[in-house]
Amino acid sequence: MAASSRFEFHRQIGLYAATAITVGNIIGSGIFRSPHGVAQELPTLPLVLLVWVVGGVLSICGSLVLTELAVRTPKTGGLYVYIRESFGDAWAFSFGWANLWVIKPTVIASITSVFALYLCQVLGLGHGAEFGVGCAGIAVLTFINWLGIKEGAGTQSLFTTAKLLGILLLCVLAFVLPSVHAPGAIETPGIAGGAGHPIMQALALAMIGVLFAYDGWTDSTYVAGEVKDPQRTMPIAILGGTWLVVGVYVLTNLAYYQVLTPNEVASYEAVGSETVHRLLGDWGARALAVLVAVSTFGTTNGAILTGPRVTQAMAADGLLWKPLAALHPKRESPALALWIQAVLSCVWLYLANGFEDVSGWFVTTSWFFYGVSTAALFVMRAREAKGLLPPASYRTPLYPLPAILFLVVTAVIIWSDFSSSPKFEGTWIPRAMAGLLIAGTGFPVYWLWRGRKRA
Repeated sequence: MAASSRFEFHRQIGLYAATAITVGNIIGSGIFRSPHGVAQELPTLPLVLLVWVVGGVLSICGSLVLTELAVRTPKTGGLYVYIRESFGDAWAFSFGWANLWVIKPTVIASITSVFALYLCQVLGLGHGAEFGVGCAGIAVLTFINWLGIKEGAGTQSLFTTAKLLGILLLCVLAFVLPSVHAPGAIETPGIAGGAGHPIMQALALAMIGVLFAYDGWTDSTYVAGEVKDPQRTMPIAILGGTWLVVGVYVLTNLAYYQVLTPNEVASYEAVGSETVHRLLGDWGARALAVLVAVSTFGTTNGAILTGPRVTQAMAADGLLWKPLAALHPKRESPALALWIQAVLSCVWLYLANGFEDVSGWFVTTSWFFYGVSTAALFVMRAREAKGLLPPASYRTPLYPLPAILFLVVTAVIIWSDFSSSPKFEGTWIPRAMAGLLIAGTGFPVYWLWRGRKRA
């Protein structure tokens, strides 16, 4: 078979790079943004730490399930593969369709918007330059990943290491340096827990921001077909990476509250920047802006690396246009899928009015399919009990408790997002539902595609 017609990846990703994909795709802008929203809902540090720990444990529950699925089926495509193996082509197509048009392009656009915002601040550029800077960032990272998986994974490892070192330095400074600089200006003073919701609703709403900050623990599964020794590597990359992030997030929140009062955390949207400003002055705030730019740039690279693997896997299975399955003859990168994703991401970046405007398109949609993927474990365990599948070398501890807990929480998160999301003007449709509606169009498109292939 000619190299240009090969649809199979070689296994080139080692343990460090696989773990860097997990950690780097989780830690983006969330830890610099979400503590502000959490503080507006919750009045005290113990409650704040509670939701960050619970959010981490819930992500671990999902990771436990995902690890067994990844070990059972270590193929490129991640959630698409598990959904297809368990629920068939139509559901898998719906996920891949949403991933192509909504999930990954909006993830990339939203994170890139934060990257462009902070980089333009560092460079002294105005808001008018942000779109151009964002598109340039997407193009550069797409080109790097077009060069091959070694270049893409190497870039991910580099930026993940840099952001972890930067965040740990921030935490050390918070505990060893005095807060000697004057507070920054507050546009709208806030009160910790001032949103006024009943405690259980406040915990649920705070959890939405926390779980957004933890989002990304699924992403290393998209490259499982390129990971060396996946039965050993994937459990460490998924579970070890997620536990590492839990520790980093708890430590970072302790650092914020070491420097700022709860009311100040609720008042400053850029809580990380204000924390460093109190310790080091204006140049420290600029250094934090560089750290956020580095962090979000690395997260964008991870999304660009993993997204086209779903599209490529679908096309290789005959569920999309076959040229999308082709790998570059020398570089083994899904070239066409990569550049289509880049174009769609730039379109979303152009249409968006900022991070919050575009992030709502993917959060609920992603979590819905996380739930569907979790349900896939019940299907595979049932087939195993009937002798249709061999036992997996990795078993989800305390099964089925982690899967059930994760499904219940996913349902609560989706309901909370629907109930609190603003409506599209003149309609009853919550903005959070938009991505799911596009995912739903995948079913009729699949049936049309299937009919075309039969014809």
